[in-house]
Amino acid sequence: MKRLMLLCFAFSIYTLMAWNAIAQSPPKDGLILPGESIAGVKLGSPFSSFEAVFPQHPHADEDMPDSQCGAGRIYHWVDIDHDATGIYAYFKNGNIYQLSVHTPRLALANGIKVEASEERAKSTYPKGRGYVLLHSGSATVGGRDLVYWVDKDTGVAFELYWNRHKKQRLISGIDIFPKGSDYRPESCISPPQQWQERERGSKPEGSRPSTKGR
Repeated sequence: MKRLMLLCFAFSIYTLMAWNAIAQSPPKDGLILPGESIAGVKLGSPFSSFEAVFPQHPHADEDMPDSQCGAGRIYHWVDIDHDATGIYAYFKNGNIYQLSVHTPRLALANGIKVEASEERAKSTYPKGRGYVLLHSGSATVGGRDLVYWVDKDTGVAFELYWNRHKKQRLISGIDIFPKGSDYRPESCISPPQQWQERERGSKPEGSRPSTKGR
């Protein structure tokens, strides 16, 4: 009888450990669907839906109030496995209203992910518009202000940093937001930064000047 009880106890411990391992296993790679979801986590979902796909890292993740953009919450999930910044989830009234991907773990259905070129983002979403976040330049983003390519109707925005080595802008983040709504990086702009639209048809930085007329 005692042996049976010990076996049952050991099996219970093993089962608990197995379930815990599953619960703590890293999320699978997934798709970014503009205006809808990332890896199945949909806009409008509560935190529990996000946590179910992206398990918390208590000593690495950040959970903070959105003090700059009004009442809300920002959760920063660090992608430890890929040694990447990870994902930012922005909440209002307890639900996700914007998601920002900064890891190669996730990609759009067309294969675009972080570190893809500015030209690829623009050619894939030709109806987008260009913006610059003034006073956002720092050494970590190449020393130049961040630039964005935003397709409002589709619900996707690309954050573009300056890569000093390649002398061109590459994607550092892919954001999704409700289709048709106004987009702002990190959900709002805080002074002294300013959000300014770029001239249509402006050439990518680092491109060769035209030789016409010479």
